[in-house]
Amino acid sequence: MRVTDNMRQAQVLRHLQGNLAELARAQSQVATGKRFTRPSEDPVAASRVMRAEQALRGLTQYRRNTTAVRARVDAEEAVLDQVTDLMTRAKELATEQATDSATPATRAIAAAELDRVIEQVIQLGNTRVGSEHLFGGHQTAAPPFQPDGTYLGDDGARQAELSDGYVITTNHTGRELLVQSGALGGLTALRDALRAGTRDGVAAAAPAVDDAFANVQTLLAETGARSRQIDTAIENIDASESSVGIGITTDQGITLEEATTRMMSVQTTLQAALLSTSRLLQTSLTEYLR
Repeated sequence: MRVTDNMRQAQVLRHLQGNLAELARAQSQVATGKRFTRPSEDPVAASRVMRAEQALRGLTQYRRNTTAVRARVDAEEAVLDQVTDLMTRAKELATEQATDSATPATRAIAAAELDRVIEQVIQLGNTRVGSEHLFGGHQTAAPPFQPDGTYLGDDGARQAELSDGYVITTNHTGRELLVQSGALGGLTALRDALRAGTRDGVAAAAPAVDDAFANVQTLLAETGARSRQIDTAIENIDASESSVGIGITTDQGITLEEATTRMMSVQTTLQAALLSTSRLLQTSLTEYLR
């Protein structure tokens, strides 16, 4: 087979185009810090990077979940702290008014204060986070408590996935907060006993307030435990993001020094190819003139 000048020139051009493509890729590596920008350049590494990026998207969603849950848990903890303070005041009133030194007049004043305490407790039961009522269970659109303390919410447990397969309950319902704990019942009974104005009646109502106080503390401890679960989940997300990021950098990243060295090497190769091509074309022209 006879090799013509056209065939030699076409081959030379193909080599030049390949060198130019390599130079463009090397320049891209310097500019972007990435070893490749198209999967075809390194299919195996690109596959690992795509899986890692998918994992990062999942971690981003888990982080959004933890942020939303954190807001609700922190709000519930603040509410429970305030309910604790109100229950503490109720216990103080019960102690003060269950003595011989108290009078029907002082007990009437204490009963009026208990009315305000009950109103505040019910308002706390209607706390909102954003547009949602915190203690309504799944019924978050409307206030779960009526002014008289009637609970209109449900017993729905709200849950959130903080990592793959790690799901926690994020709320106490209003029923747990004020009804099952005995907070509303205990406060109301104490208020009624104070209105009746007798020492024995106040003394008889005091233990229910004590029990409700203890139950609220249990709810507060559970909320604290949930807060620690969220902290652990956030730490795990941080660690996972760091690990996945390192993997992506290892598979796709390239240091500036390595990229610059490669680009200079490709430039040298291209210059040599251009010089060789120039001489070949000159030789072909000389032969043609002869």
